[in-house]
Amino acid sequence: FALNDVVTKDLLRDALKSLYTYNPEQVDEELVDSFYYPAKFGGDGAVEAIRQIYTNDAGLSPMELTAKYPEILDKKLPLHLIWGDSDVVTPINGDVGQFYCDRVANNRGGKGMTTID
Repeated sequence: FALNDVVTKDLLRDALKSLYTYNPEQVDEELVDSFYYPAKFGGDGAVEAIRQIYTNDAGLSPMELTAKYPEILDKKLPLHLIWGDSDVVTPINGDVGQFYCDRVANNRGGKGMTTID
């Protein structure tokens, strides 16, 4: 199992801290362990979970899902968007953020948007 030599607590801690840029001290041992132990000892699913984390393979994007299931997702459903101003993983001015901002702006079923620090 090649990941035994690659996945370390220090590597996971650094990766998580890079996501918690606003408050990296929130990355404690419990959070690190919640990723580390399933990755090291979680069986067949562990390899897939680590692969997705490191390749950023999140599956279909919201735009692709909406195109694939328009009868469900492209309706005028009420939507209230809550987004972090400092989100480094999915910034609001990126493709996904703009997709949701556009959906809120054009949604007649109810709309709203809140940004948080």
